[in-house]
Amino acid sequence: MEFRILHLYYDIMNLYGEYGNVSALERYLRMQGAEVMTDRLTVGDAPDFCSYDLVYTGSGTERKQLFVLEDIKRHTESIKNALESGVIFLATGNSFELFGKSVTSADGAVHEGLSLFDFTVSLGEKRILGDVIYRSGINEKPFVGFINRASEIYGVKHPLFTVVHGIGNSERDKSEGICEGSFYGTHLTGPCIVKNPHMAEYFVRLLTSRRSADYSPIRFGNEEKAYRTTLEALTDRFEGKQK
Repeated sequence: MEFRILHLYYDIMNLYGEYGNVSALERYLRMQGAEVMTDRLTVGDAPDFCSYDLVYTGSGTERKQLFVLEDIKRHTESIKNALESGVIFLATGNSFELFGKSVTSADGAVHEGLSLFDFTVSLGEKRILGDVIYRSGINEKPFVGFINRASEIYGVKHPLFTVVHGIGNSERDKSEGICEGSFYGTHLTGPCIVKNPHMAEYFVRLLTSRRSADYSPIRFGNEEKAYRTTLEALTDRFEGKQK
């Protein structure tokens, strides 16, 4: 069994050590006895999106985000076809904002997005950041991580997370990210799959299921300990703030 992963814009959308999400998935898939081939492609390349099991892209600066937006538009139909065929997309940080209707920059300029989903994005001068605890329908355990962005996202119909503590898609939104079909997007960094072993398990299960293969349970020893330590520390801090 072989899995094919595409790490898109690996050299541009590469803040916060987000390549760790791909490295973790590679390792856990190999623990399933699978071979993993990862292509790392960027601006000007011509990937066959339908040939991959998972497409990943991570965070970039706001300037790089808008630069990448102009390149990725030429792939709109190919990405749409891949999503319709069940290829899994995971977009972390501001890369998931590319897939909405538009991105309005801080100077008021409107940049057309891929329009694969109905949400819109507004960039500002002020950074929105902080630790968070989320919940999600993909696993009963809470999710932990950090948010660092300069955007507000409006109009997401199917969010990935519900906010327990911290920041959502916008100032008053108690939900975060997007989960539509086989597309998953979130601003949760950490990297999120490294910090949340149950998130890694979810995507490994998803990938093996896509190939009609059996899932072999993964022993998350040190990863689980680190997750529990982080969750306890964040819970204590948030609850302490509220008292």
